[in-house]
Amino acid sequence: MTFLEYYLQILIFTAALPLGFGLAVYFCYRAFCSLVGCGRGKPILFFLHVILTPVREFAHLVACIVSFHRVSDFCLLNPYDPEGEIGFVEHSYNRKNPVAVCGNYLFAMLPAVLGLFLSMVVVMVCFRGVFGDLSREVAALVEAEAGFGEYAKVAFDFFPAMFRDATSGMLAKIVGCLLLLLISLGVYVSLDDLYSAFSGMLLYAVLAMVFAGVTALFDARSRRLILTWLRTFSTGVTALYTVVLIFALAAVFIGFLVFLYRTFFGEGRAQLPVCVDQRSDTEDDDDDDYGDDRYQ
Repeated sequence: MTFLEYYLQILIFTAALPLGFGLAVYFCYRAFCSLVGCGRGKPILFFLHVILTPVREFAHLVACIVSFHRVSDFCLLNPYDPEGEIGFVEHSYNRKNPVAVCGNYLFAMLPAVLGLFLSMVVVMVCFRGVFGDLSREVAALVEAEAGFGEYAKVAFDFFPAMFRDATSGMLAKIVGCLLLLLISLGVYVSLDDLYSAFSGMLLYAVLAMVFAGVTALFDARSRRLILTWLRTFSTGVTALYTVVLIFALAAVFIGFLVFLYRTFFGEGRAQLPVCVDQRSDTEDDDDDDYGDDRYQ
């Protein structure tokens, strides 16, 4: 294995896969907002944002604290704001501090990480036993030194296994599906946050290269152990994100049905609105960044 292959696998397993799935869910979220977000569909969006905004803004706040950003003001939830700004985190950082710069990347990714964790809790509670089966299958792949394709197959088979192999009752599975349908639309990476996190992403890539360079000095067995652990981790993440993405697509389909109903039976020919969410701007020379959650 060449150093470049080793380095690229580290980036793929730790960053590219979560980022790719997070962006895919983001486009599902935007599509749902556009399909539902006008006329009588506004209460649906309002309910969605009241549930998701505190989770995402709390994650933004934690990202600021652990990366030494200065938080000037924040609001986890204010459903009665006249401008529709129901949640925000105002923060600033020192661009000369590498931890703070990397914190911009954490600021963009942590809401999706927290949402994915909540999805994992729902699956563990409402679909009991499926994670045990996944762990055993991954352990068998590790022992057999399987390739990437076998890991991907196990990850993508996780969704049908939830309904096929889980020991939970039907009621628990129905509740789990409803919760996942709601949570899934919040497990995304915002394009605006990602744009503000570009410098942090570059710094992360450099740190990953340093890590790859240091560990490349060890023997080949050590590098294989590192990649095996990362592949196991990414298999679990991919399995969860596959579930989230399927439920996000189901939400888009429901939004499309709402749009059709509103068009043909409700309010005449509806027009697709714009749903604004998770915006980050540079306000002045003090590097003030502003992330908010708006309901329109």
